[in-house]
Amino acid sequence: MRKICSKGFFFLLVSLLFSLGACQEFIHNSFDTFTGRIVDKEGKAVPGLELTLSQNIDFLNGQVPVAKSIVYRIKTDERGEFSFILPSRTDSSFENEYYLMLTAPARFQTEFNGIQLTENFLLATDAPRDADGVRDLGILKIVRE
Repeated sequence: MRKICSKGFFFLLVSLLFSLGACQEFIHNSFDTFTGRIVDKEGKAVPGLELTLSQNIDFLNGQVPVAKSIVYRIKTDERGEFSFILPSRTDSSFENEYYLMLTAPARFQTEFNGIQLTENFLLATDAPRDADGVRDLGILKIVRE
């Protein structure tokens, strides 16, 4: 009887250690919350705008980039705001980024070195991450072309 109890105790102990290991790994996983607000060229909120989130985009020989893999789609709320939660990316290779994409005719209007650009995608992982894991993309202006 004692031998059976010690085997049962050993099995229970091993099972407990595996369970704790799995929980520990889950605790160490990191997630980012991406937030932002979409406005039009007059600065008014754009409600109900569909945003596509992708991990990879294809530039198709210089044409308008398209999503190669869609993580999911979200819509802005009545104030033009959006929020989504994704696993954190620790590497910065081109294939391991998150892109926020729009469908025609909407385009993001951004500025780079004093030049205004209109593109259908925005690199979401460019936004700095705060201590709570929030990446605020800020106010994003769109135009319709």
